[in-house]
Parts: sequence; structure tokens; C-alpha cells
Amino acid sequence: MPNPLSRRRLLGAAAVGAVTAAGFGGRTASARRRLPPPTSVTETDPALLSAIEAATLLQSRALHPRDLLDACLARSAEHDGSVEAWIRIYSEQAYAAADLAAQRLATGSAPLVCGLPIALKDVFAVAGLPLTASSGALAGNIAAGDSGVWRRLRDAGMVLMGHLHTHEFAIGTATPQVGNPWGTEYSPGGSSGGSAAALAARFTPCAVGTDTGGSLRIPASACGITAIKPTFGRCSTSGVIPLTWTRDHTGPMGRSVADASLLLSYMAGVDVDDPSTSVGPDVPANGYPLSAVGGPQPLSGIRFGLPSTATEDLPETVGVLFSAFLDLIRRLGGVIVDVPMPAVPTGLLTGDLAEFGLYHQQFVDRLPSYRPESAVAATAAVASLGVPVADYFSLERERRRYQHEYNRMFAEHALDVVLRPGALTDGIRRDTLADTSVFAGARENYFWANYTGAPVICVPAGRSTATGIPFGVQLGGLPWAEEALISTALELQEADPVWRDTPPLASSPRRIPDVRATRPGPGPSPTNTDDSGPGFRFVPTTSTAAV
Repeated sequence: MPNPLSRRRLLGAAAVGAVTAAGFGGRTASARRRLPPPTSVTETDPALLSAIEAATLLQSRALHPRDLLDACLARSAEHDGSVEAWIRIYSEQAYAAADLAAQRLATGSAPLVCGLPIALKDVFAVAGLPLTASSGALAGNIAAGDSGVWRRLRDAGMVLMGHLHTHEFAIGTATPQVGNPWGTEYSPGGSSGGSAAALAARFTPCAVGTDTGGSLRIPASACGITAIKPTFGRCSTSGVIPLTWTRDHTGPMGRSVADASLLLSYMAGVDVDDPSTSVGPDVPANGYPLSAVGGPQPLSGIRFGLPSTATEDLPETVGVLFSAFLDLIRRLGGVIVDVPMPAVPTGLLTGDLAEFGLYHQQFVDRLPSYRPESAVAATAAVASLGVPVADYFSLERERRRYQHEYNRMFAEHALDVVLRPGALTDGIRRDTLADTSVFAGARENYFWANYTGAPVICVPAGRSTATGIPFGVQLGGLPWAEEALISTALELQEADPVWRDTPPLASSPRRIPDVRATRPGPGPSPTNTDDSGPGFRFVPTTSTAAV
């Protein structure tokens, strides 16, 4: 095993002839799925490296996994006092994993994510570690097994740093216990707010989250990072504390599109514990694209649909950013088409609440341990279990009709991408949060992707001149179109790399709870709760047939 490299030696070692290491390449079609050469990395602080940059140096053995982990843990301890993204870390387990990753990297044939630190939203089970969904109701709960997503990432050699805060049980869109690194008096969004905040603060190069009604995209927009909500079933939800089984999505979060794409390549795939993952085309054998083609008009011929009502409620401060993003698309050769996007059926919310209540009925005796607003939402959801079965199945049919209408919009207007703002506000202050339930508020702006199961990427588009809070744009496609969406988003970020902006965090030390693994819970589910669900899953389709 090589000796760990100091940060001062990092650049010098990267410049040595490691360019020929496996996995590096240029910009041919196949090489766009490879890492850039180590000589392209100019950052000297390992904690500030993007996932792609860190992977490049790890693969070339110019950086040791322990040095990378050291830097991320040190930065977290120095700055998380004002952000509080972490709910707990697992340093002993992480260092052991980093040493194992170093051994695999020494063979020259390790997966591209091997040795990269990663953080999980506190709804992903890891055997023998706490799993609490940031709720007092699950205090002391220990996961009985591994979630499907973590099992894949663990097997690829990733290094688990810890769990990050979620809005309690992923119910809301604020994650009020976490501060936005760009202005800690502002919300990081939710429910994957801890994941987005940790990425923006440069505490970790990789994170994962979930999205039931915007919970990946809302915090991505608010924190200036990138999130990919894949097609429903592309990534496993087994071993994840659910909100609603038929529209929960797990997805990667990274500082850039390339970072998130790299993580998706190892998250996605069939999991026998989640039947939804066996539907649809295979994950690309060599992974998803990691670099842009570039050139003056790389989006030539690509048609972007802009719903006629998409910008009606945008404040002027972020409307300017959205308009500039549209101008960037046009400059790169893309064509923007006004489209009448089908309206999200409001009645589907009844079915969502029934699924929500089905899970939370097991905790009715623990409602006093919920946050007050979560307790109100969970109580209403449990009460909704009185919905007649016939009505529930009628709602599922209505959802299928809506999905086909969405597909028909793409077909009739020859679209490749549909655009929507990543947020409808210019930041939200934590002390003025009102109704933050994922089932309330701007459902139209996010639910379309969860009800259709279609993939969406939310990318940063700049920061407000009024608040300094980032703003993002959603790029959606047809089911299973992740590869095309990623390619499009890579071109946009190549032309305008605002994702590289780093928040100016002041020193704010925090002693983050550091936990050791223990005996797994009794199960039988990996979450150590009753998460068996209704027994059927939603199946995405590209059909345009009338329903």
C-alpha cells in the first residue's frame, strides 16, 4: 500500500506520468465516460476537490483515500457548527473502508468511485448503524441490514462518512435544523437538505437523497449543487424509509452534473429486493457520460419545451437567472418551444396521503416525539386510510392517464427536454417557514416528475443578487432518458460552470456525534421498521395511448 500523500505533494504527484492510468481519457464518444487526466486537476486542498477530480487522483494513486477522508472530516469539524448538516459520522468505519479502498486502488482496476467519501440521507439503512430519519420517534433505532443503494456503493469501494439530516421522515421541504451554507439564516430546502448543504459546504464530494415531490431538486436549487432524480425504478428504494412507495425515488447528488452522473453509474441497476428496478432498459455498460463534447453549438437540434405557466410566479431576482439560462441554451444551439404542459391531477394527493399514513400508523403512539408540524401531517395521513380501495385504484388509473399525456406532449412537439424552474422563491428564511409539507405548496412545479416517473436533473443557474442564495433549473425527459439528459446538462455546465462557486464559510467548529457500528436490529426489514408497503409498484412507460 502506498504511503499517504500530504496536501503539499498532491499536485506534484498528480503531474507525474499517471495520465496513462486506467479510466482516463479525452472527449471521443467512449472517452466521455472516463475520468480526465490527473494533470487537469489544479485544486490543492483535497476537501475542495469535486468527485471527478478526487476520483482522478485516487485512480492515479496521487491521492490516498485516508488523506481525502482526513480533509473532509477536518473541514466538517471546522465549519459544521453553523450548518449542522451531519446528524452523525462513523470515523472508525470510514478509515477502515479507506484502507480497503487503497488496497483495491493499488491493483489498478478498482471501480471509478473506489475511495470516494460519501454521505447518506438519514433514511438509507446501513446494517448496525443508527437510522432515525432525523426524528425523535426513531431514537435508538438500529438498521437491520443494508439499503440496496448503499450495498451497491459499498461494493464499489466508496467510503461512508456518515448520515446527513433530512426533514423529519422526509415529510417536508425545509430541513429546518440545517442552515444553507450560502446564508445560514436561509433554508437549504428539503427533504434532502442535509445532503445538499454538505455538498455545497464541501464536507463531502458525494451524497445521496430521495425525491417524493421535489426533495432532491428543491435543495439542489437552494444550495447550488446538482441532483439527478432518475426514472422510477432506475435506483433501488429497498432498505429506505418510505414516504410514499409509488413515487419515492432515490438519486445521486453532486457538486456538478459529472459528479452526479458518476455516482448514478454505480447506484443504478437491478436489485432483487426492489422489483421496480427490473423494468426498463439496462444501465449503460460503461456508465453515464462524465464530460461534455464542447464546441460553439453542442445543443444544435435539441428541442426544449417551456411550459406556458412555468415562470408566472417567479420573483424578478430569480426570473433574471432563469432568462439567462434560456439565453445560454439558445447560444449553444438549442431551440426553446412553448408547450401546454398537462396539469397535474390534484386528486392524486389522496392516494399519496393514504400511502404516507400506511407507513406511519405503526408510530401513532410516538406522535408526541414528532416535530409539531410533522405530527399534524402524519395524523392526517393516518386518517386518510379510510379512503375506499376502489377510489385508490381509480386514482392510480388517473395517474396513468397523466403519464401518457406527458409523453404525448413530448411526441407532439418533438421535444428532447422540458424546462421548469428549480424554485419559485428567492430563498426562504428559516425563521419564516410556514407550511413545508411535501404535500403542500408548489406541487405543480415538482410533482409532474414523480407522478410520471420521468427523470429530471436540477442544475445551478447562478445566485440571486438580492439574497445570495443559489437558484437552479430542472431539465426533464421521458422515462429512461437519463443518458441524453446528462449529456445535455454537461454541455450547459461546460459553458457556464457556476457550480464551482464555493460559499464563504466562517469558522464554526462542531463536535459531530461519532458513532461506532453495533449489533444490527432484529428486522426483518433493513430499516428495522415495518416498510413492506401496499404490495405493488408503479411502472413507468413511454406510451402515448389514450387511457
